[in-house]
Amino acid sequence: MTAKIEINSSSSTSNHRLLGSTRLNIAFLCFFGCAIIYSLRSNLSFAIVCMVKDDEIIAQRQRRELNNIKINEISESSLNNTNFQEFNNVGAADIIIGEFDWSKQLQGQILGAFFFGYLTSQMLGGILAGRFGAKIVLFVAVLASSLISIISPGMARFNVAIFISIRALLGFTQGVIFPAMHSLLSGWAPPMERGILTGLSYAGAQVGNMLVMPLSGLLCRHGFDGGWPSIFYLFGAIGLFWCLIWFLIGADSPQKHKTIKENEREYILESLGKNKENNSPIEIKRRPIPLYSILTSKPVWAIFVGHFAGDWGSYTMALGIPSFLNDVLGLQLTSMGIVSALPYLAYFAFINIGGHFADKLQQKGVFSTLNCRRLAMLIAFGGQALMLVAIGYCGCHQHNLVILLLILSTGISGFQYAGFVVNYMDICPELSGFVLGIGNTLSCLAGLLSPIIMGWLTPNGSKEEWLLVFYVTAFILVVGALIFSFFASAEVQEWAKEDFDYSSNDAENQEKQQKISVEQQKLPLLENDITTQFVLQQREDCEEIGRRKEKE
Repeated sequence: MTAKIEINSSSSTSNHRLLGSTRLNIAFLCFFGCAIIYSLRSNLSFAIVCMVKDDEIIAQRQRRELNNIKINEISESSLNNTNFQEFNNVGAADIIIGEFDWSKQLQGQILGAFFFGYLTSQMLGGILAGRFGAKIVLFVAVLASSLISIISPGMARFNVAIFISIRALLGFTQGVIFPAMHSLLSGWAPPMERGILTGLSYAGAQVGNMLVMPLSGLLCRHGFDGGWPSIFYLFGAIGLFWCLIWFLIGADSPQKHKTIKENEREYILESLGKNKENNSPIEIKRRPIPLYSILTSKPVWAIFVGHFAGDWGSYTMALGIPSFLNDVLGLQLTSMGIVSALPYLAYFAFINIGGHFADKLQQKGVFSTLNCRRLAMLIAFGGQALMLVAIGYCGCHQHNLVILLLILSTGISGFQYAGFVVNYMDICPELSGFVLGIGNTLSCLAGLLSPIIMGWLTPNGSKEEWLLVFYVTAFILVVGALIFSFFASAEVQEWAKEDFDYSSNDAENQEKQQKISVEQQKLPLLENDITTQFVLQQREDCEEIGRRKEKE
């Protein structure tokens, strides 16, 4: 019976093309949403160069320091681990005199304020999505982020303390976005398409980073209201436009989408094991979130370990590689023009390649879902570990080889989106946003620890010291991949399955249940309906067991 069901699932997938589908449109909306929220997040990192007063010597030093400050804009996860070494938009600082006398310490506080808010709302995103729906959570969060961006210039000019406060508020509003988006995708992505739809959705972050770079430099020189404020106005306006589109055509689930074709709706819901609609007359209520079961689940901790390792590798790429290039090879990534954008492009490409690759292996029956997740993690972390160590062994004059390895090591890590990122949906689709919020919070430890350890290991910035950094990072990546491979699961966990309590009185519910049972017995049995046969057989077995117990 199991083999037969798998064949039907594969066939069903082939009969419902992804291209031109509503679920693909939803993924594209998420793609552009990610691009916008990352541009709203990182625009200050570029604009601040034009905002502060500095002479040329200080400006040169500032440009180097901002490379390290800006990468703190990286979020928790590999879901948010996309702000790799920043691009060279600071040329405008050479000819633009800023209007604020902010010290380096104050600039650091302004840039870091985002994360004080960001860390406090991670788990809240999944809870709010479950209560109010992911559509409204995403709408309100992006709307608030866009409005904060638009008022930022005025607040910066009015009072720096208020400016810091609204940056923290921006972090709080954006902290709910990725857990809510994960909850949304759990209801839209069929199991055989989770890799490509999830990868496409989150790959928008790379586009957001790439958009901020050229537009910020251009607006600093030629924008209105003094140049730099137009950076905030532009991206805020784009965010408002996305909110309008999302409000009109976005939906929490296929059941709530107004224009989706009926056959696609049925395909998605059947693939997820859900009913087309809930016509039950019984008022139902979800049980409380099983937090203890979540925190004691081996598959969950396998994901958390993979999440942490992935973020550690990403922070190393962001914080360590630029310093290594400067200390050991005498190179600065921000002076390489278009080359500095290639890690973003490679990461974007590998996210989508990895998702498509994993889904195809599943659909063709080459690997099980779990083995696809394992393979993606081994490719992502194993490949990145090997290339990091290889970078450490490159000679001082092998600049082109170092850049190539840098691009590939950043890019290949994008396979993790077809690994632990999607695995949240595999094991707890109804709670994926909430559990992802926990994982994001824990993985932020990588962002706190990795720069401290790198600084401790590289007091002199020698090649030997940096090689040790790469060994440590490679070890963490390999251990993360192995732990995930040994303890991960692709089965929905028992604690994650829907379990309801009836909210009305027991007598009334029993009567309603009996009516439903009578109606179900009147339904015709289709000989080819394997699910119906299985359910009815299980019911007959239970009734037989009950009769035996009564006789005893």
